[in-house]
Amino acid sequence: MCRTFKVAQELSSTVYSNNPPTPTAAVSASDPLPEQLRSIMRLLTHPVVVCTAHDGTHPRGMTMSSFTSLTLTPTPLITFNVLAPSRTLDAITESGEFNIHILAGDRNGAAVAENFTRGNTDPSVFQSLQSAASKQGTGSLAPVLVGDGILYVLRCRLAGDAAPNGGLIRVRDHIVVVAEVVGTDPGIEDKEFGLSYSDRSFRGAGEVIARH
Repeated sequence: MCRTFKVAQELSSTVYSNNPPTPTAAVSASDPLPEQLRSIMRLLTHPVVVCTAHDGTHPRGMTMSSFTSLTLTPTPLITFNVLAPSRTLDAITESGEFNIHILAGDRNGAAVAENFTRGNTDPSVFQSLQSAASKQGTGSLAPVLVGDGILYVLRCRLAGDAAPNGGLIRVRDHIVVVAEVVGTDPGIEDKEFGLSYSDRSFRGAGEVIARH
């Protein structure tokens, strides 16, 4: 049995614009190479999702922007990376399962993302959310977030034999997580694009330049 939590709809940020501003990231050849790369990466958009897991005692959750699909066959695999140490990562390692929440590219989705960027190692982050009815039949303790701002929930488990080291691969100070998607749950019925992040701002989908 897993707990479901009604997501909050409030943002601490108040600046919104329908028109993308000029990027603030400035790349200087005099900066150290890591800072140059950081500034360059801010020019790219990255998907924003919330990952939730349970360590057997407490629910854990975090917002991340390194999520992507890895392969679809023979079973779908996803991947992301986490800076270690991380209590959410510890919960994933302990339980072997977690949920990925695909967020709507609007204020509701941004509110969910923002909620899990503040104190995401502390289980009290869930105390600010309204507890909804428990979800039966999944056999997982990983929390499920429901409400506006949630497009889909991907139910995942570590890749096991399908990836090196069971799907937990250390690369310097990060852990690359590889996991199998074992099911999906729909969220809101609205047809929206997902939330993204670039230049230190949450964003929705921009204009179509060309179809490919």
